[in-house]
Amino acid sequence: MNAQRILSTSYMALISVGLLSAANGFAQATNHATIVSKSAPAYSGGNASGDFTSSLPAQQDVHLVVGRSIFVNTKHRLVRVYITNPLILDSYTATPNQVVVTAKATGTSSVIVWDEAGEVQAFLITSDIDVATLRESMKSALPNENVQVNSSEGHIVLTGTTGTGNISDAAMKLAASYSKDVSNAMVINSSTVKQVKLKVRIVEVDRSKLNQFAFNFFSAGGNNLAQTTTGTNPSTVSVTQGGSTGGKNVQITNPLNFLFYSSKLNVGATLQDLQTMNLLQILAEPEIVTMSGQKGSFLAGGEFPFPVVQGSSAGATSISIQFRPYGVKLDFTPVVNIDGTVDLKVAPEVSSLDYTNAVSINGYTIPALSTRHAETQVVLRSGQSFCISGLLDKQTTDSMAHTPGVSSIPIIGALFKSKSLNHSQSELYVIVTPTVVDPLTDNLIPEDPKRGGPMLDVTKFDKDFGEQKKKN
Repeated sequence: MNAQRILSTSYMALISVGLLSAANGFAQATNHATIVSKSAPAYSGGNASGDFTSSLPAQQDVHLVVGRSIFVNTKHRLVRVYITNPLILDSYTATPNQVVVTAKATGTSSVIVWDEAGEVQAFLITSDIDVATLRESMKSALPNENVQVNSSEGHIVLTGTTGTGNISDAAMKLAASYSKDVSNAMVINSSTVKQVKLKVRIVEVDRSKLNQFAFNFFSAGGNNLAQTTTGTNPSTVSVTQGGSTGGKNVQITNPLNFLFYSSKLNVGATLQDLQTMNLLQILAEPEIVTMSGQKGSFLAGGEFPFPVVQGSSAGATSISIQFRPYGVKLDFTPVVNIDGTVDLKVAPEVSSLDYTNAVSINGYTIPALSTRHAETQVVLRSGQSFCISGLLDKQTTDSMAHTPGVSSIPIIGALFKSKSLNHSQSELYVIVTPTVVDPLTDNLIPEDPKRGGPMLDVTKFDKDFGEQKKKN
């Protein structure tokens, strides 16, 4: 009996020593693990012959893309599956001898699998984003750009050079769909950035006076343009009269001019002609140059003060003065596309102070703002123009005239009074022309003009003129 106890005690000591040595070997193998840069679609436990040993295996390194899975197979029934970081990996038991491990997020986590026979499989899984697919998407979306994509543990870094800031923003948006942690280290080469010159003409037309002169301003009636001209600078256009081509041509000297035509007067009028007749007023003619993708702005007007009542925690109130701009304002953002077209976002605004709708606060009279605003985005070629119209302003003026003294007599005083009611209507037109321009280099800067000699033909005048010029 004592011999059996001694023998069993010896067996238990041997088993304990074996387990301790196996645990030490497992820890050493974990510390010296290396990352394998390709994913393993499936893994079967055991050695080449299919036999399992009682010792713990070395931890295997697996690289897995987020959203994809691997299969871990065992020869015997599964007993337990342990994941060190459930936020990164997830497991699902497909069969009694197979478990599916799926990467949910980027990071590193260990997976340990036990079966009935006591065999253990250990994996160190590093999950990362699908960089290969992101690179293919970048090449497809931006084929002419040099965008380099690199990643490390879910962090994406974009490098390379580009000519415009909008390309860099587009690359950032595309990379953000794959990971929330994106760093943009792209360099914008300013020497290749296109510049856009925007010529804007903001015009206000008195429609009431135009109707008196029988002008028809691009209406759908009988006096409209017969065809759309093509080209950047057309010289003539054909005009219809009553729905049929009348064969009349009107000369256009300025491609930005509007054309007014009336069959009653049989005359064409440009902006300059209408301005001379006080039918048209040019409010502003800004010309602004800005880089592609950058915002440009213009303001011709001023700022008016208005009080703002502010309260405090103690219950006291104070009044501060703030300013708001008014007048002719223009905001635009041009983007030069790869094909040379200009993607233009423009927002013109014309505002004026309106004292008829003013309000009074604590003794301050605050005028209202009469505003006409539009915002649009179009694609044009360099030198092409487009127009924003239809911004109407209707005003009614009530005036009273009377003879002093006599007009205040009862009954008969009404005979010495006159009342008039005038209606006026104006329309705002905005003509926009973007042009792609290139900055001048040092070699292209024009030199100052040199003083030349008189424009004379030497052969028809004194023969000594040329010799005297050489001596001088």
